[in-house]
Amino acid sequence: MSSPLSQGILRRVATLLAAQWLGDGLQAVFLLLLARSAVDAYGNFMLAMNMGQILLFCSEFGINQHFILLLVKRVATPSTVYRQITLLKGALLILGSLCMAGFCLWQGYAGELTALVLIIGLSFGLDALVNSYYVVCQSLGRQDMEGRLRGAAALCGYGFGLVALLAGAPPLVAALFKPVQTLVGLAVSLKLLRRCWRASDLPLWRTIRDIWNDTRIFTLMALAAILYNKINIFFLQRHGGAWAVAQYSATWQLVDGVAALASNILLGRVLFPLFAKLWVSSPSAFTTKAREQARSMAALALPIMFVFMAGSGVIIPLAYGNQYAEAVRIQPWLSLCLFISFLHNLAYYLLLCMGRQKLVLWFFSAGLAVNAALCMLLIPGAPLDGAVAAIVLTKAFVAVLTLGACQRFIGLFTWGGLLPLALAMAGAAALVLGGVWSGQALAGQLLALALLLAHLWRTWRGIGANGTGGAAAREA
Repeated sequence: MSSPLSQGILRRVATLLAAQWLGDGLQAVFLLLLARSAVDAYGNFMLAMNMGQILLFCSEFGINQHFILLLVKRVATPSTVYRQITLLKGALLILGSLCMAGFCLWQGYAGELTALVLIIGLSFGLDALVNSYYVVCQSLGRQDMEGRLRGAAALCGYGFGLVALLAGAPPLVAALFKPVQTLVGLAVSLKLLRRCWRASDLPLWRTIRDIWNDTRIFTLMALAAILYNKINIFFLQRHGGAWAVAQYSATWQLVDGVAALASNILLGRVLFPLFAKLWVSSPSAFTTKAREQARSMAALALPIMFVFMAGSGVIIPLAYGNQYAEAVRIQPWLSLCLFISFLHNLAYYLLLCMGRQKLVLWFFSAGLAVNAALCMLLIPGAPLDGAVAAIVLTKAFVAVLTLGACQRFIGLFTWGGLLPLALAMAGAAALVLGGVWSGQALAGQLLALALLLAHLWRTWRGIGANGTGGAAAREA
């Protein structure tokens, strides 16, 4: 990786990481305090947050990627695109909110749980409008503005929630943390929307229809993606109750949170705009950088996954207390999703840059069908283990499809890149087994981790030494 490109990416990642770590840190403290105080309440909060994330994804996730592409291609003035994307998100948000309320009635949730879902879920949905502002910041390379607003919103929202929990407030009052967080971001983004509304220079409803025709596939893709990632929670709630949801969520919050750092920040907000420009300006540089990032993401995922697998007996009790013994047991299996997600998310963004949205939609729809079948087959008889098996197998299935497509189109992996990865994995496994057989399990694990970190350092050093793609990056 060339020095100018490395420095530019690292500066943007550092800014977003600071805000992400602040938000994630406050969220972790809030959820850990809630989890330690009442297992069932924690399970209900996690159900509500998962439903809110579904509403958010359905309202904006796929559209955001198309939004960036529209800004890059300059198909219309930025103010016009921003106004129409916001209106489209608003319409989808209203429709999704009605569906969410209907789902609560259909499931027969208790009144307090329904209110909790609506308070938290609708606030997550409104984040779709705030995220349009963040997309504009990303397209302009102003991740610093995005980071400051994200940090301020998280501080206000989770600060309110922590005060409520420490004061012994009921769950519905503590749930107001999310509306507070959302309203802070919404207040700033509405200023930009007002300016764009006045500056827009194209007819409104006709171009909204055109935008919807272009973004419809992104919306369907996002719907399939969030559902295949989340539906096992609803099966788990039905067959295992709030306690089982809490055990699953205790470890999934950790695993998915780490995966989101790579997907949302490094890939989605920094590398995706860069790859989108490279695909237009220099397809050969696009392929080169894609191969470099594939090696880098695989090398980064291995030590992180290993720590989560080997350290489950320490991480979960330290974070959540002794009420989450089942979470300790399932964490090594859920940790497999880290390696899968790092590579799959890279392939997903690469396919979007190549204009393969319809293919991705088919992949995600197949993943949804597979997960639904696995949930119906596995969860009723063994709720917690069935939910874990369903998500791991589904993620592996979808990753095979997306990575296979990238391999076919651009040769994402080469033998020269795969061989060191395979040797590092085999060596780490041999060290762990050797430690177990010799009665020195901890020593074997530490040596395996050292080997994986050495592989990561060697990979990053090799990419930096090659110095490829610098000119193309400057053009982008």
